Amino acid sequence: MITWFLFALGAAIAQSCMNALSNRAVKLAQFSKITISFVATGVASLILLGISYFLVGFPELGPDFWRAVLITGAFNTIMIPVGFKAYEVGEFSSVYSMSLTAPIFILFTAWIFLGESPPIFGISGVILSVVGLWSIARVSSKNTEAKDYKKGNLLGLSVALMASVSTNFDKLAVLNSDRFFSFGIIAGFMTVGYAAYLLIRHRTLIVRSETLSSTASPSWSIFLLHGVMLLFLIGIVHALNAYFYNSALMMGFVSYTIAIKRIGVLFGVLWGWLFFREKNISKKFLGAIIAILGILLIL
Repeated sequence: MITWFLFALGAAIAQSCMNALSNRAVKLAQFSKITISFVATGVASLILLGISYFLVGFPELGPDFWRAVLITGAFNTIMIPVGFKAYEVGEFSSVYSMSLTAPIFILFTAWIFLGESPPIFGISGVILSVVGLWSIARVSSKNTEAKDYKKGNLLGLSVALMASVSTNFDKLAVLNSDRFFSFGIIAGFMTVGYAAYLLIRHRTLIVRSETLSSTASPSWSIFLLHGVMLLFLIGIVHALNAYFYNSALMMGFVSYTIAIKRIGVLFGVLWGWLFFREKNISKKFLGAIIAILGILLIL
């Protein structure tokens, strides 16, 4: 049980770091959101498949592997750019806090797709979680510098809903392969999807953001340091997150794993204060703590 909890907690920390780095990439406006997704998933796929091939060996695949990969790959391909858009128009810690709703949805989707039943205190946990989320989201948009506070939260909520479906097929993919190969293939699927979109729409894989004016183009050294290296770092953290996440999925229920993973919202609020100078942090911490108490009841 302790090992499972540490894996889930590791996934929470890695996810919050990946979200912070992604937010930084969007704010820099160096690349389009699809290019960011393309590079990050490509790097994560190469790392995980490399480990699978050279260190642990390719696993024997179960009968449901490719079906699970196609379904979760399609959902994840959509979720990442939508998440980037949410961070672009919304406030970082509030958008990230919307991810807490995923365990609430999973209480139902895990029963539908995996036959996993919610715990006895699940309903109470759901209510308390909603109260916590309301405490975070009720902060007036007048107190934030976000472009569209409400739209950012709505997009974040839609990502959580899609994640509540895809997570079940993440587990199916892991159970029909292993913790490295499964997401290596899923990330590869996503990379191909992004590449196809970029080539069809822009005829190139590297697209600069339309918000970056040509007169404001940074020097090559800054471009290399804050652009390419940042994207590769996101990919590395993405791979680390996948390892922790898949390891936890193999050991526990989907709802349990995602509930613990959402503890990362506290780190998300902290990163928002430290790196993005967001306001009303004390109110958001209180709301996050209330929501996490609800998550503990779900457990």
